[in-house]
Amino acid sequence: MLIAEVARSNEFQRERLDGLGLGSLDDLRRIRPVDKAELLRDQQAHPPFGRNLTYPYERYVHLHQTSGTAGSTLRVLDTKEDWDWWRSCLRDVFAAAGVGSSDLVALAYSFGPYIQFWASYEGAGAVGANRIALGGMDSVQRLETIREYSATTLVCTPSYAIRLASVAAQNGLIDALSSVTRIICTGEPGASLPAVRAQIETLWEAGCFDHAGLSEVGAFGYPCADGGGIHLNEREFVAEIVAPGREDPVAPGEVGELIVTAIGRKGFPAIRYRTGDVVECCEDPCPADHAGRWLPGGILGRADDMVVIRGMNVFPSAIEQVLREFDEIGEFRITYYNEPTAMDEVKVEVELAHQNQGRAIQARLRTRLGLRVRIVPLQPGILPIDSGKARRVIDMRQTHPRRLLPDRGAR
Repeated sequence: MLIAEVARSNEFQRERLDGLGLGSLDDLRRIRPVDKAELLRDQQAHPPFGRNLTYPYERYVHLHQTSGTAGSTLRVLDTKEDWDWWRSCLRDVFAAAGVGSSDLVALAYSFGPYIQFWASYEGAGAVGANRIALGGMDSVQRLETIREYSATTLVCTPSYAIRLASVAAQNGLIDALSSVTRIICTGEPGASLPAVRAQIETLWEAGCFDHAGLSEVGAFGYPCADGGGIHLNEREFVAEIVAPGREDPVAPGEVGELIVTAIGRKGFPAIRYRTGDVVECCEDPCPADHAGRWLPGGILGRADDMVVIRGMNVFPSAIEQVLREFDEIGEFRITYYNEPTAMDEVKVEVELAHQNQGRAIQARLRTRLGLRVRIVPLQPGILPIDSGKARRVIDMRQTHPRRLLPDRGAR
């Protein structure tokens, strides 16, 4: 039904589907994958929304855009039917985290044109929870509001969950954390990293849950309360894990890129869409045997975030995992650099409560990554904080081009 309807009236998708004789979703692998970069090029050639629209413009009721943290902004339109489907996918996320009608959900997002706030607001409402929006407030005001209304659930990025706990400690607002029993994270890899998840749960004395989605795709991953990580929502998505840069399925235990097809999204279709998200293929069931393939490590990173440093593949999330294993770590910033005729290097500036931790961090990074990382200890509070997606990576290499996995476009 999805493929047939899209092929009839969606000009962008018709070019991918014509001549393939597709009869069902089982024929998906015959369709050429598409990525964000291709959608961006189409919108640049056919502004402002491109040709990936199945219906006349008048039928669309929601307009969002991607954050553009690592590239150009993509504009995404949704029909009422698609937005209802979005809501149902987020309902699954909140239900899996145990949110219900007795909960008050605090949404620590801005009111911008990005999907996180609006979809989370709808999803929390779909399970009967009350919601309070914290946009337009600074961190202290958000904590005071959480305390005043005894919010039970916080939704934010993992970086901001750690930051809010730090602000609470600095401003005598630790009691503002006491009513929160769960934190649902999104927007960046991290909440499925064992050390990051453990830090958030320790700071807040609350459960930490991860989920995954994209503006142009939908919320395709819901949290696993029993085993951690996320499950792919295979009721609403067809998911493939393929070798980076190719379409070959990876074997269990191997790392690959996630390709998804959103079954219920017709107005702005995502058919064999390269998400750019890197995951580990796992065939093991989760401890509670939930439906949907289990990704114990959640989203490991972004294909376009990986760099090769002296022959070693490096993900920012792997560096963060090590940093969060140490106590009282603040913000950090990763810089890739080199000097004329020199090899590529990695520098990590990190806020340390105990400056003597630097050497121990460096030693652990060398063991995990297989290369030497320069650690620059900083006093707490030096680095900037963003309540949205954290921007922690700077590439200053001059003599060599940035070496990435094949371009998938930015989220």
